[in-house]
Amino acid sequence: MPYLDFTEIKRTTTFADAVSLLGLTLKQHSNQWRGPCPVCQSGGDRALVITEGKGFYCFAAQKGGDQIALVAHIKDIPVKEAAELLANKLERKGTSTAEPVTGTVPGLKPLDLDHEHDAVIALGFDPADAQQLGIGYAGKGIMRGLVAIPIRLPSGELAGYVGVTDISKLPPRWHGINSVVPFPKKTA
Repeated sequence: MPYLDFTEIKRTTTFADAVSLLGLTLKQHSNQWRGPCPVCQSGGDRALVITEGKGFYCFAAQKGGDQIALVAHIKDIPVKEAAELLANKLERKGTSTAEPVTGTVPGLKPLDLDHEHDAVIALGFDPADAQQLGIGYAGKGIMRGLVAIPIRLPSGELAGYVGVTDISKLPPRWHGINSVVPFPKKTA
């Protein structure tokens, strides 16, 4: 399962999105919805209250929380699965906050790389080529201090990165593979 940024999902998902995803039939008054809880099936037409910007509360179950907790409660699934459902809904809706890079694996965001760093040039990459290929120096994160080279699936989806300090140190099984393009080192 890919990494899920709960904070980002909550920031980019409204309760209206969650209500729509769940197919709840609730009465709306301003920024608040009320209705029966389809899970608890007790408490009447006001058992479930959802207030945009605040949260939800189910009086029958005495549970409340954010959008993710609402989906988890109504679907009776773990919170992580609920977050994944909301994240997938956002991607289908086209409101994903991921960068508009062609073909990325869901949940994997392209790294913020410096394509003109001295380490990139020392490996023999022209900054313009490095930028076009998505190669660059990682100044922070798990790849910090390395030149990150993207690995793409045959479909073009970003599958991950390989961090290198010396181009000849790539794994031997990668030598001769057509998708790894060797670049000659620049000579002065």
